[in-house]
Parts: sequence; structure tokens; C-alpha cells
Amino acid sequence: MNPHQTHCLCQLPYIYKNRLAGANIIQPHSPSVAIKNGTVSGVHDGVWDQDYFLGIPYAQPPVGNLRFRPPQYINTTLGNISAKKYGTHCIGYGADQIGYTTSEDCLTINVIRPAGISHNAQLPVAVWIHGGGFYMGGAPDKRYNLTFMVDQSVKIGKSIIGVSINYRLDAWGFLASSEVAGTENLNTGLKDQRLALHWVQENIEAFGGDPDRVTIFGESAGGASVGMQQTAFNGRDDKLFRGVIAESGGPVFYTANKFPSDTQKTYDTVLNATGCYDAADSLACLRSKPLDLLNKTFAANSPIFQPVIDGTFLTGFGSQQIKNGRYVKVPTIIGTTSDEGAAFGQIGANTQQDLYNYCATVTKFHPKSCDRILELYPEGISIPPAENFTGPDDGTANGTALNGLEYHRAAAIIGDYMFIANRRYVAEQLSAQKVPVWSYRFRASPNGNPSWYRAGHFSEVAFVFHTVNGDGYAKNPLGGVNAPSYGKLADYMCRSWVRFVVSGDPRSGTLVHEVQWLKYGEGSGKSSMVFDIDIDGGNYIEKDDFRADGIAFINEYALQAGR
Repeated sequence: MNPHQTHCLCQLPYIYKNRLAGANIIQPHSPSVAIKNGTVSGVHDGVWDQDYFLGIPYAQPPVGNLRFRPPQYINTTLGNISAKKYGTHCIGYGADQIGYTTSEDCLTINVIRPAGISHNAQLPVAVWIHGGGFYMGGAPDKRYNLTFMVDQSVKIGKSIIGVSINYRLDAWGFLASSEVAGTENLNTGLKDQRLALHWVQENIEAFGGDPDRVTIFGESAGGASVGMQQTAFNGRDDKLFRGVIAESGGPVFYTANKFPSDTQKTYDTVLNATGCYDAADSLACLRSKPLDLLNKTFAANSPIFQPVIDGTFLTGFGSQQIKNGRYVKVPTIIGTTSDEGAAFGQIGANTQQDLYNYCATVTKFHPKSCDRILELYPEGISIPPAENFTGPDDGTANGTALNGLEYHRAAAIIGDYMFIANRRYVAEQLSAQKVPVWSYRFRASPNGNPSWYRAGHFSEVAFVFHTVNGDGYAKNPLGGVNAPSYGKLADYMCRSWVRFVVSGDPRSGTLVHEVQWLKYGEGSGKSSMVFDIDIDGGNYIEKDDFRADGIAFINEYALQAGR
């Protein structure tokens, strides 16, 4: 199951027509801002009282001879830059691209701000890095509309500026092989993100933002991107951000880290399909090929390419960099959903042998380690107070669970392996190193999620973005009979994110009746926030010790798993 596909109903990638249908809503005047290489003209939204600057190029188009190279600064004056609609998605190969125009020329950035602020307002800045497995997604996605978060910030008197960025995906941004190894052309998608953050430092003040108060946040591959920006260049602090929020991701990668040679077979397949196999310079040959040929070839081999350890941008395994303090030490929020593995558990796992085969195939653990994992994840393993991740699926057909008798057990194992164990490891390490860190578990099941999926991967995103009207979703995750309760949870979560962006502490300015989010090392130790709707108990603090033995084993053998 693809969690992005389950929730996505992609529509026009520009200003949201369902709430901006009337011509009177977009005001006739265009806000303009002078940046380093031109004057940006945006649009004013009279309903939300916000200014939008959309689709601003932050790098030269990565086309022609710049294809498969690191992003290049724009070194000329662009004059008047029209920023009235979102740019395209970068080319990718998944459900998140459906309904959106894609292009190689996609390195753009979007700025959403409260209207009427001066250029010296010095507002804190939240920079969103989208997820999608590094092979799909884009900043124009309606589900990532920062309008609502900015609106919430104004309502609580803690105004922020929202920023979202595109970066190259799949082979376009992460092409890797032995031939590419040792060059500067690895991890160009991560380097896109890095250049976008430099653009923010150089230009956000002109929009009324504070370059010294930038928080980067992302989910899934976006959360992993946030973590990799923390560990980039062996943890070098370029003063690009002063806080990070990693949702279902972080500096410990969710699968085994790859090296350039790991994708050699696929790279060779690409060369054969494009007539570049015998070329003296295979990258130069690929740069010369038509877009349509490359697009067809990459699509047939996706998803394979992702970030690799290149020795410069990514110097080693995230678990070791965090353990050894080789990362940017800034206040951090890191969390997961309760049922992360529901999207990734093996469909049709009915026996112990099925589970063993699944462990051996999906992870890089040795066979004996998989034996031990199955012992540590017995039938009935659960987390308080009542969740059971290992019972059979509640939908049955002919006496057999719909997704497999061992499906939820498989989901518990893969959810911990990919996300939850990594989240606990990072929280423990940062807390021990006296870095302010807040942990969370998102427990609410959004409207429209099937009962077996519950609070699965991506479930918290609509609450963080305060998407109460369901923009971009097939079914409004905050709608239905529980809409009032969902709305309250969205208020609390979105505002906690805003408070963190403003002050580096999600508790700053919380109301008396709201649960105080303890740091990980506070209280009884290993304190973690549980986000849930009020009719199911509401928000509360728990001790982060569920599935302790299994998660401890996964973290102890992180290097064996290639992370």
C-alpha cells in the first residue's frame, strides 16, 4: 500500500480554486519584493489576508549540460519575476505526480506570508521539504498548502512565514553508479534542498522573514531529508536552520543506506536502453539524450535511485553520526504515527515462515537476527493502552484474514525497523547529548482510513497543516462524524509546530488546559507526547518504552542493517 496514493486526490497545482473561486478574492494589487536577482511579483489573497510568492526559481534550470549536475546559483539578474502561480512538480514516478505538470525545469521555491508585514518584520520561517520516497511528490501538492499554518500562527499571535521547495527526484536527482562515484554529481536532489536553504538565507529577509530563525520540517522522505541536512558534510553547521522537525523520518535512514555501486545494475540497464553503454563518458551521453527517452527509461526502472553515501555530502551511516555528535545540534521534534508499518507490511503473511522470509528480504539483517526479531515480536505484542498490532486483520474472507493472519505482526516489525526504532534512537541520543528534543506518537485514525490502517504512515500531515477542508485528499481526513474532535487536534498540533518555529519550544504559549509537551528527558524520563482526538482520550504524555526489547535489538544492530 502506498500511503500517499491512498490519500491523494491531486488537482490543479496552483492557487486553490475551491476556496479562491471568486474573482474578488484575489486583490488587484500585486505585492512585490526586491530580492538578490530581481523583483518578485506575487498575489494577495483577501480571504486569508496573505501574500503568495509562488514558483520562484532558486537555481538555474537543471537541463542540457546542467542535467545530473549539482544545482547552480542564478548568476544573472532576472528582472521582474512573476510569482503568481506554483511551478511544476519535478519529474517523478508515483501517484503524487498524477494531476500535476512535471518538468526538468522545476527548481522553485514558494513563500507564504501574512499580508501587510514590512520587510524588516523579522518573522520566523518554516521551510517544508516534501516526502514521497525520493521518487515522487512536489511542493505544489495541495496537501502541503501552508496557508492554513500561517493563518493559525496569526490567530495565536505568533506569526510566521511558510516556505516550500521542490527538489529533483529519482534518477534525475539521485543517479548513482561506479562511474558517477567520486564526482560531484551524486545526491544532487539533496544539494537542491541545500541550495534552496541558502536562497532562504539570502532572500527571506526581503519578505519580512528572519534568516536566523529558520526551522526545516518534513515527513517521510522529507523527514529523512531534514535529518540528512543535519548530518551533511559530517555535521558541518552552515547556519542554515536553527530547528528541525522530522515526521516519520530523521537522520537514521528508513532503509539500508546505499553506496553508488549498489545501483550499478540499474544504471547499466539505463545505459543499454539509451545507447550510452559504450560511451566513454556515460553521464555526458545521458545529458545529450532526449527528455522523452530518459523519462521512459527511468519510469521503467523506478523506484531505485535514492540518496547514497558519497563521502562528502553524506559521509557515513546516520546512526553513527548521531552517536558521535557529528550533526547540527539544534532543538528538534521527532515523531512517528502509531501504525507506521501498516503501509509497508507484507500482504498475505499467514505463517511464521512468511514473516521470516519478509524480514530476510526487506531488511539487511542476518538470518539469525531475523530469527531473534521474530522471537521479540510474538503474537499479541502491543503498545499501551490497548493497541494490538499483531492480531489478524478484522476483514475476513473464507476464514482467512483479508491481509494475512500475520499482517499486523509484519506491520509492527517493519514499522519499527523503518521509522519507530530510528525515532527512539535519535531521541535517546539527542537527549543524552543535552540537545533539546521532543518526541511524539500520533495515535488518531483520520477520517477515511480503513480500520486495518488506523494511524498509518502520513496520517498526521493533514493535522500539522491544519487542512480542515480536506484540500488534495480523496476523503477529508478531518471530516466525518468526528470533525469537531479532529479540528481540536489539528489546532493543537499545528499550533505546537508554530510555537516551535517561533521559539524553539513547542510548549511556548500553550494554554492552561492544554497538555504540556515534556522534553524527552523530562518527567519520568523518555517522555513522549501522544496525539489523539478527545473522544479517544485526547493528548497525553507516555513513557516511551513500548516494544522495548524488539526496538532495542533493531537499534543495537543498526549497522548490520546498513544504517
